[in-house]
Amino acid sequence: MSSAVKRNPTDFLKQIMGRLVSVKLHNGTEYVGVLATFDGLMNVVLQQAEEFENSESKNKYSEIFIRGNNVLYLQQKKNKK
Repeated sequence: MSSAVKRNPTDFLKQIMGRLVSVKLHNGTEYVGVLATFDGLMNVVLQQAEEFENSESKNKYSEIFIRGNNVLYLQQKKNKK
């Protein structure tokens, strides 16, 4: 038997604070930026964010607020070199 460590989403988000993340929305838009903060409703704030539609860069933001009910998933990205 393998013993899986149970973690909740808040633990994961705390672990990746200040790191580069990708936030995919239900409408297909993706934002890539540094995770600045979040709350219990999965609302997130990204800094130095870039907006992508169909893998094409559309806009850049110094800071952006994303409502949690629009988030499909959030994942940590590897830092650009």
